[in-house]
Amino acid sequence: MSIPIVTVKQGKLKGAVIQNILGSSSYYAFRGIPFATPPVGELRFKDPQPIESWTGVKDVSENVQYYCTQRQPFTPYQVIGSEDCLYLNVYTNSLDQSKPVMFYVHEGAFISGTSSFEEMRPDYLLPKDVVVVSSNYRVGAFGFLNLGHRVATGNYGLKDLILALKWVKENISNFGGDPNNVTIFGVSAGSVLVHALLLSPRAEGLFHKAIMQSGVLWSSWCKNQNYSTRGFKLAALLGEKSTNPETVIEFLRKVPAEDIVKVQSNIVTLEEKFSFSIPFGVSYDEISDEPVMPKSVDELLRTRGGDIPVMISYTADECISYVKDKSKETIQMLNEYMPLYVRTLKSLKKLNEEDFERLYSTISDRFFEGKPISANKIRKAIEALTYLFFELPIIVMIEDLAKRTTVSNYVCRFSFVGNEESIFDLIQKRHISGAAHTDDAPYLIYSPKYKIYNPNPPQVGTKDRVTLERMTRMWTNFAKTGNPTSIKDEYVNIDWRPATLDDLCFLDINKELKMQPILPHILSSP
Repeated sequence: MSIPIVTVKQGKLKGAVIQNILGSSSYYAFRGIPFATPPVGELRFKDPQPIESWTGVKDVSENVQYYCTQRQPFTPYQVIGSEDCLYLNVYTNSLDQSKPVMFYVHEGAFISGTSSFEEMRPDYLLPKDVVVVSSNYRVGAFGFLNLGHRVATGNYGLKDLILALKWVKENISNFGGDPNNVTIFGVSAGSVLVHALLLSPRAEGLFHKAIMQSGVLWSSWCKNQNYSTRGFKLAALLGEKSTNPETVIEFLRKVPAEDIVKVQSNIVTLEEKFSFSIPFGVSYDEISDEPVMPKSVDELLRTRGGDIPVMISYTADECISYVKDKSKETIQMLNEYMPLYVRTLKSLKKLNEEDFERLYSTISDRFFEGKPISANKIRKAIEALTYLFFELPIIVMIEDLAKRTTVSNYVCRFSFVGNEESIFDLIQKRHISGAAHTDDAPYLIYSPKYKIYNPNPPQVGTKDRVTLERMTRMWTNFAKTGNPTSIKDEYVNIDWRPATLDDLCFLDINKELKMQPILPHILSSP
């Protein structure tokens, strides 16, 4: 393979040739393509602007690590990155075909993460003959500050992704991609942003299928309607106590980015933290000149998002990462806050005090035999939290879609416990085994940064490699045809049925693949 030169609307790009970590072949990599004017100075807290054209050939062959301004993962007092961070990456096996495109949205709880090569390599997906794109977006206050006023309407990170998708539509054919067959996919906060793109009228027509892994906007942890109050709280923590939005935004534009990053996580109360709430996220922005969420999240959830096929997944033990151990302190915390966790169900349905009491009793009986949580019930506590914060919102969403759409909607649970490392293995040591939050990602995305103990991909013949081959096949099959099991082989030999009103079901991904029914949930009763 020779060094690639590709012409896009803005100019010429020089890429690189990368050896696939699987050893099967090489691929072209274009890393750090600018798609927006750097959102610095007066462009902080404003909608992204398209990048201007350049002369000559722009070199995007190097492995440059672009982080939007954020705290260094695992060393929270160090700030990394830059506000000049709106870059995307394109990876392809060839430049002269018309292959399905998979557009990846990175995770990071809306306050961190990157699409850079060291955290998101496409080596596992490319052998299945797709083009892979990954894009940065502004995170934290820079990406989602909403003061409930026209001077700061939020959703800038979401608008960054929409601009990146527009760039893909205009240019991806020059990389061997099909602009009329684009699948967006993401994990955790990336999954929530995929869901937001699915709901946004401004993103319509920019993609044709969507995959959401461990996060939907139905979930209480990402469905906060009080972001404007948090914006004023952020300013107050930095020294500006005015309640005038124009005064506050003028102040925040002058504050060093590092100072904003250092305090932004402090705007969440202790009670909110225990409910997994995050500082910033997708919000209602009707007053924006170009709104992307023009109605309330609740209204958009009930009226949009049913026009294209979707895949939705979660892991069997999402909340292992939050139940750290079996200590006395952990047990006390779980008993104290379980009623609060149950109250988060108000994000799914209007509930009164009598409803909360009934639901708490139901959860207590179902998972804890009606008794206080004890050390021998830790796994049940993980199951309960996973049910409340991940599984139940997905079930409610899929029921809603099944009632009002005719397209195919697929659900799966990742239950496989393997040896691949995920990001949470670097945050804390696991005391309890299981398929935790983001544990499915390493079977789709090769992340050198997180593979500290074993940098190699799973060996051929191991259960981990079988799982990798299964998932990459099903995910890319869906990107190609809208059906994850449209092509059968020795790895995928099952029909993954879509969830319908007559057949609410999901695929369980474990050592074997198995279809299972979605059981009636606790909100089914009046």
